[in-house]
Amino acid sequence: MDDIDRLILSSLQQDGRAPFTQIAKKAGVSEGTIRARYRNLVESGLVRTVSIVNPFALDLQSPAILAVKTEPGKVDQVAKAISELPEVAYLVMTLGSFDLMVEVYCKDLTHLTTLITRQIQCISGIRSIETLMIGNIFKLSYRWSPVLEGEDLD
Repeated sequence: MDDIDRLILSSLQQDGRAPFTQIAKKAGVSEGTIRARYRNLVESGLVRTVSIVNPFALDLQSPAILAVKTEPGKVDQVAKAISELPEVAYLVMTLGSFDLMVEVYCKDLTHLTTLITRQIQCISGIRSIETLMIGNIFKLSYRWSPVLEGEDLD
């Protein structure tokens, strides 16, 4: 990945619909170059362009984060089962007090309760679940940029 690829990623994080012509002008290369590089980034799995929607706008009134502890050696099995649930938007393995953090979007408290008690708690290998209800979303973004080697943090 070079500076042009980073410019493509940065531009699309700011505006996922940014025209390739605009990105090409910033980079000082042709639109075809940007289009080909974008295609390579997509095909290699480094980038995927999606829309970010506020769940409250879709009337999903009970979003939550679930902190899950699994039995030893069962994290992959549990993660696979949880990832198949349509309410799950985000699932990561963590290194700390919990093994998995799961972000779910449910239409109401009844839906959330049913998801947890009748589906997630029934997954073999789960030891415990702590539910953190989301009351307000202050930032919903996939716009971030890692600090690259040699960059100054100040």
